[in-house]
Order: sequence, then structure tokens, then C-alpha cells
Amino acid sequence: MKMDSLSPFTGKLGKRLAKHLLRRASFCISKDRIQDFSDYSVDQAIAKLLVIPEKHLTQPIHYISGNLSQASPWINDDPLYGPVNQDNGSGKVKRNNYLTAWWMDEARRDTSLKSKMAYFLSTNFTASIRSSESEHYFDYLSLLDFFALGNWREFCFQMTKNNVMLKYLNNDENTKTNPNENFAREVLELFTIGKGPQIAIGDYTNYTESDVEQAARTLTGWTYTKNRNESRKNGLAFGNIPCGHIDTDKHDFSAKQFSKHFGFYKIEAWDTTGKSITEKETRVEEELRSFFDMILSQEETAKFICRKLYRYFVARTIDALVESNIIVPLAIIFRKEYDLKETITTLLKSRHFYDADDLDSTDDIIGGMIKSPLDLVLQTVTLTEFPIPDPITHGKDHYKSFYFTQLIKKIMVKSGQDIFMPLSVAGFPAYYEAPDYDKFWFNTSTIISRYNLGAVLLHSNKTKSNFYISSFVELVVSDPLDPKILVMEISDLLFVETISDSRLLFFVNEVLLDNGSLDASMWADEWMLYKNTGKRNDVEAALEPLFLALLWSQEFQIQ
Repeated sequence: MKMDSLSPFTGKLGKRLAKHLLRRASFCISKDRIQDFSDYSVDQAIAKLLVIPEKHLTQPIHYISGNLSQASPWINDDPLYGPVNQDNGSGKVKRNNYLTAWWMDEARRDTSLKSKMAYFLSTNFTASIRSSESEHYFDYLSLLDFFALGNWREFCFQMTKNNVMLKYLNNDENTKTNPNENFAREVLELFTIGKGPQIAIGDYTNYTESDVEQAARTLTGWTYTKNRNESRKNGLAFGNIPCGHIDTDKHDFSAKQFSKHFGFYKIEAWDTTGKSITEKETRVEEELRSFFDMILSQEETAKFICRKLYRYFVARTIDALVESNIIVPLAIIFRKEYDLKETITTLLKSRHFYDADDLDSTDDIIGGMIKSPLDLVLQTVTLTEFPIPDPITHGKDHYKSFYFTQLIKKIMVKSGQDIFMPLSVAGFPAYYEAPDYDKFWFNTSTIISRYNLGAVLLHSNKTKSNFYISSFVELVVSDPLDPKILVMEISDLLFVETISDSRLLFFVNEVLLDNGSLDASMWADEWMLYKNTGKRNDVEAALEPLFLALLWSQEFQIQ
């Protein structure tokens, strides 16, 4: 098989490749966006995905309830909705649920690459929303958002002092008299360079157990700030996001000697005699930066992260050819400045991403991944232009009924992705566990809940929203009177590839026309009756089985 490494794709994308790019690079996909991107070159398409829109809401706004007489922010003072008001009767769990709902709503509105990359970073430096207050988790999400297309080197440094991360992996308990290796171990094993195969007792390909001990000592003294209002901030240059602080009395200023895997790098001992608090804090930060510089100077670190990017955006399988022709050159680009934007755009522009670097463009990548539950629900509501209740005028319906109860609790959690509550620090198995990776999303435990999505969207009492398939058809189908055109155009919007003639006839004859209960002329009569009278019942009754069958199909479960 021929493979052209990272050489860029040339020519217009066309509809097929536009759908592929939008599915993989964003949570927001619609007929209009597909049409627009079809006419773009790959450079134009990526440039469009780098245009970051303003957020609809910069934070969750609590709807009127309890002691709230107006919709109010509960995290930061807001220029539009006024000062923070936490007197809203919502406990920690409820606030965490609504914070997740807010993030999802912003992600589905995001026409750029940013939200998809921010979620990637959450799968890299994983932290559960259970680990701290919702206000602190908002800061964690803000950090992901700020660095989604930024510098990964700086992101590592900033994430280390993030309050959520400090508490989640116990680094706030890591002191010179009582070292805690939890965070240090995960930084090496999961977040940056990876273990590699064990080569001796306590010695892995990329680091040793002694390196974990030295790392833990380097990371001592960083402290979680429970009261967010008393938190330091990380500086205007990095989002001015509240973060933890340094307790210099708890930091180990003695020498730290690393192993041969890091070229016997040494952080020299530092004499604190006569030094001010500011000088000591500066030294602690210098040690932290030098620690990450040591890790990021290793070639394997860049390759480890590029493999994660590849499996998140492109395909689960990295064979020897992909490793040498894609991962290695991409890691060289990444390692120059650890610039996430340059790295991911190089990958998304490549012929390889569009499966155009060999003789068969249908064998490897396009349609080769199973949608995560997050992709499944957000892409479905954007493709169908689902009328989601407004977060301000119908806040309870928006946060509680639609997002939390229906999409998160009934679909995503049961499908294996409670998006900010992974079962372990490793995250979700679909992002790290070989050899199946994304196949973990689709199994006997998740299939029913994934298939329930269509039924949930059609249940107005549950979603608190009236979604009519007939209205969706009017938006996306050029000639709804013709059953074949109707099915072809809807399936072409929802599916990766154009369906075969036999598959088309199945959806037309056995599903839409109910195995002979209707014929093409009868369907046309029913549609015209709806158009002339506004009465939807008969067309909705015929369209509902089609809608469900399309969402249940294997073609819709992949991307």
C-alpha cells in the first residue's frame, strides 16, 4: 500500500470529504455546513474551522427558581446577567450536571475545531468533575478551552497547578516530608511520555520507578485552594484562570536526579537561606518548568501524544507504516514548538486523513470509527436542527429535562460516556485500550441506549421540545413527494457514504411505505395533504419508523 505521509490534499473537498472532515473535527454538522465545505479547498476548510465564534453563554446561567427572581450566573459576575448569585437552591451534584449541560450546548454551537480539541485535551489530562466544586471544574474546562489550539508545553505547566487536577490526583497532599507519587506517576505514564514495555524490574522503556520518585519530589508544595475567591490566577496571558498556589514550606528544594532515560538530567539543590517567599515561589515554578522541559525534550513524548491525536481524529489502528509515515513526521512538527494548532491542522489537511494516499479510498479511514456517545448525540441534534429549549427563557427544560435527564443520563451514561466522569484517571477505554479503542463504544451493554436516542428525540414530554420529522424533511429534502429522493437525501445527510440501491429500496419500501401499506402516489397524496392543511399526523406516522431505522442503522453509528 502506498502512503504519502503528511502531504496535503489538493482540490475541492466535495460533499463526501466535507462530511468526513466536519464529523471528525467538530460536533456541529448540518446540511448547510456540508454544502459550504464541499466547495472549499482543504486550506479554506481548515481556515474556516480555525475561526473561533463567540460563546452563546460564557458560563452556565441559572434559570429563575427558588430565591432567584431573575436568571443569574453562579460562577463569575456577568456583564449581561449581573453579579454571581449562588442562592438558587442547587447543590453540588445539580450544579455539576448543569455545568456539563452548558459545555455540551456550547460545543454543539461551536462551528470551529476548538471544542473538539478541548475535549481531546480532557482525554489527555483527565480529571473527574466529581473531584471538586463545580466552580473549580469550570476553571478546568476554561483551561482546556484556552489551550485547545495553543501551546501544549505551557498547557502541561498550567494544568499542574489547576485546582481540580491538584485535588483529583492528590498533588495538594504531596509534601517534602510526605511525598505522594500519584500525580507524578500519571504525568509520566498517561499524560506525557508513556511507559513503554518493561525492560527490567522498576525500569520501563521511557522512565524508571526512581524517575517517578524524583518527579514527585519536584512536584511538592503545590496546594489546592478550596475557596475559589481566594485563588491566585494564572495570568492574563493564559486566560486569567483561578488556580492553586505554592506553599514553599512544603516544597523539597534538594537535588533531584533522573535516570538514563532522561540523560541523567539533574535539578540542582537550591539553598533557601535568606531567600524571600517570592524567590522561593519563583524557584518552585522554575523546577516545574524544567521538569516538563526534560520530558518534552524526549522524542517519545511527541510521538505518544501524536498517537493519541491520531486515534481521536483518524483511526484506531497504527501499524508500522502509519507509525513511520504519519506519526514520526507529525511528532517532529509537534516537538518543534509543541503547537497544537499547527500539529492538528497538518494532520487534518493531509491526504492520509482523507484516505487519498492509496489506491482504495474506502478501506481505512472514512467511516472507519464508531461515534462516541458525545459525537452521536451532538451531531444528531445539529444534523436534525433539533429545537433545543432556550437556556434563558426555558432554563429548567434546557438544563434538566433535555441535556441532563435525556441526553446525558439516559443516553450517554448508559452508552459508556459520562463525559466528565471517567471511571479512572486513564479515562474512557475507547481512547486508550488496545486493540479495540473506539469499538468499546458499541457493545451489548451500550447498544440499546444508543438506539434509544431516536425515541428520546421524538418524545416531546421528555425533551420539552416539539420536534417534527416532517419539518426536518422540509429543511433537507429537495422533493419530499418522491419517496426515493426523500430517503436518498436524508440518508446521504446522515450517513458517511451513499447507500446501495438495495439498501435504498429497503428503507423506501419496507420502512417508509410500510412494506406495501403505502405506495409512492399514496405517500405523495399524504404529503400534499399535510402541506395544504398543516395536519401532520399521517406523514409523521409514516416518517417516524424511517427516522428511527436510519438512526438505528450501522451506517449512522459510524463516522
